[in-house]
Amino acid sequence: MYPSRRFGYSDDPWFRIGGFAVSTTAFVVGLGVLSMIIWGIEGRYGPIFQHLALVSENFEFGSVLEGEIWRLVTWPIPNEPTFWTIILFAIFYMLGSQLEMLLGRVRFAWFLVLLTVIPAAMVTGLEAVAGITGGAAGLRLVEVGVLVAFAAQYAHARFWPGIPGWVIAVVIVGLDALQALSTRDEYELVLLACTVAVALLGIRAFGFAVEQTWIPKLTLSSDPSRSSTGPRGARADRRSRRGGHLRAVPPPNDEVSPEIDALLDQVAGQGLDSLSRKQRKQLEAHARRLRKRR
Repeated sequence: MYPSRRFGYSDDPWFRIGGFAVSTTAFVVGLGVLSMIIWGIEGRYGPIFQHLALVSENFEFGSVLEGEIWRLVTWPIPNEPTFWTIILFAIFYMLGSQLEMLLGRVRFAWFLVLLTVIPAAMVTGLEAVAGITGGAAGLRLVEVGVLVAFAAQYAHARFWPGIPGWVIAVVIVGLDALQALSTRDEYELVLLACTVAVALLGIRAFGFAVEQTWIPKLTLSSDPSRSSTGPRGARADRRSRRGGHLRAVPPPNDEVSPEIDALLDQVAGQGLDSLSRKQRKQLEAHARRLRKRR
């Protein structure tokens, strides 16, 4: 299953800054870089970030249980200015760009929202019921979710020095879990477990990671990137009843040339960065033709 056949290959950005195309992935990384600068200026949990982090009621400033609901969304924004944070951003950008090409910029944005909100809501609920306490801030766990989703879709993609993606994901998640267990950090452990679950269920719900049959397949009731009202919404509902809540598969007369097919195989196996500039232009031209036909 290839991106261009099911969703339509597209590198259309949200907007451009000069000649730089700002995709969902680029926007998140840019926000993270800005947050490091702000962190450095105001200090740890300064006047801005103390209102963004996800914390339990035992902290001296507010929490979700005290009515500050926005923390469920904003907690990945504060990022500490360290060398490892830069490495994290680089990995997030590489893997996120691949998933964004696969899902499309809107669906990938919603995927990141789910990775952010659902684990935070779960740990907050357990705080209210079971009294677990802790806190979280930064893009780290969201990046773990992106890694897990990438490894589920491209399980045999090779990371340097030739290690399969699924092995990297298992090792990183395992180390994070062991670290949380060693410090008896129930809060962190719940966040991690929920993040992994959302990543796996989410990538399957969007119609990918089809080889991972052990992951339950959830059906999305609606497509968040489309309106449910009006003529377009009605057409989307009809497509949903026919079994396709995502973009329709091109009709049989949309032939894919062997050259384009080979490029799609290369992207699926090695990633977008493996393409030369000429090959990428060929794939972009193919995407434009598909969009015009639709």
